[in-house]
Amino acid sequence: MAADNVQFDGVIKSEFHSHIDEIAHIRTQPTEDIILARNSELRKNPGAIMDLGAKSDEGTWGRLVASIPMNLFEKAQRDGYDLNNRNAEISAKEMARYLQSTEGKMCLVQGKN
Repeated sequence: MAADNVQFDGVIKSEFHSHIDEIAHIRTQPTEDIILARNSELRKNPGAIMDLGAKSDEGTWGRLVASIPMNLFEKAQRDGYDLNNRNAEISAKEMARYLQSTEGKMCLVQGKN
């Protein structure tokens, strides 16, 4: 199979391969390894990420927990994690469940390395 058409929007690379009566679409995110390596480095330095709003008068209002490459996010949904559920409680539980998986742990920016 040879690449017939390659499109790259700067974030996601789409390749269409064809062979006789078969077409395959392969999506990759060239920055995925960079994102996961950065996550690993951040986990090594717990003080690198401060709570959102920590220095404001109102105080902390959130925390960066993970940085998930788009391809891994979409794969998680295909694997059965309901990350885009309209019910915020359900999507939050699904995200917590995903972040406990082997793949999800690579996306964490805080916690054990």
